[in-house]
Amino acid sequence: MKKIKFAGLLLFAPLVLCAACGGGIQKTEFQTNWYRNTALGDDIEGTSETLEYAITMIDPSEHNGLTAEYTDGVYTMTLKNAPIALDSSTKEGYVLETSQTMKVKFTFNGKSTEVLTDTVSSRVEFLPVGENLKPVSSFKTWHNFVPTEAPSALSNCYTEYHYSYAVEYDDALTMATVTYTDLKQGADGKTAEPVVSEREIDGKTSFLDNEQILFAMRGMNFSLSPTFRTLSTTMMTVQTVSLREAAKEVTETVSFERNGEAYSEAISAYEVRVGYGNNIGQGRTVVIAKKTSDTDNVNRNLPLRIETPIVRSLGTLRYTLKKATFSEK
Repeated sequence: MKKIKFAGLLLFAPLVLCAACGGGIQKTEFQTNWYRNTALGDDIEGTSETLEYAITMIDPSEHNGLTAEYTDGVYTMTLKNAPIALDSSTKEGYVLETSQTMKVKFTFNGKSTEVLTDTVSSRVEFLPVGENLKPVSSFKTWHNFVPTEAPSALSNCYTEYHYSYAVEYDDALTMATVTYTDLKQGADGKTAEPVVSEREIDGKTSFLDNEQILFAMRGMNFSLSPTFRTLSTTMMTVQTVSLREAAKEVTETVSFERNGEAYSEAISAYEVRVGYGNNIGQGRTVVIAKKTSDTDNVNRNLPLRIETPIVRSLGTLRYTLKKATFSEK
């Protein structure tokens, strides 16, 4: 597997808290803060939530004569409960699906490419908080155009990637089977055979799949400095992850449609600094609504705003919540 894939992933990377090295970690416990009643625990019947974000580009910058313009970005995240098939049984759990599309145009030395379309989609299945949000499987597909490090002409200022990762976990959460598939057709019109590999997981500590981390952050108590482990499908290593720095309490002014009605207010929130792996230079910000009450959590610890750097330091993508629709739980 080519390491250059890592550069491609940085643009739409999973929201992973900064990786830590060595030492034991305490088990992180989660509360169902995505419900109005945060004490529902494993009572997940009737779960339904859809969040929609607009993605805009801020702070554009040039790198080796190259600039990028990202427009018309939309990110959608949908949560529901469903029967989850395990190795030897079926349990009620969560299904979280995301989709993202965005237009991009690159300019090199005054000349621009045609407008391209980046797409990313994912699906992850996991169990309720009573089983520590234990992941069962995930699947993610990328089709994106990644700016190159040192272009010499407009024709080589980006590289196209189209591939997928499927991850299956055993019931004991001791093993992950990863299937990588390069979906880009070769000159003969065919795609390469999938590559399957396995990695051992320490099931005794908290473990999250990359695709559920942003959601799981809503159920964390940041004052307890939560830590857990995750599998980096880019580097094929299991990492211990933790907060890069203490979460900050902030006031966030929001304006979005909530269950069909306009909602604008300055609300209390946490600002959390996160990073991908050990990459100290690349950081991102997640602003999450603060829990208002155990029994009347009106803002459901929603992710309100996300800011993530674009690969090659070409700027930053800002995700802003525009619409939230959820069942009254």
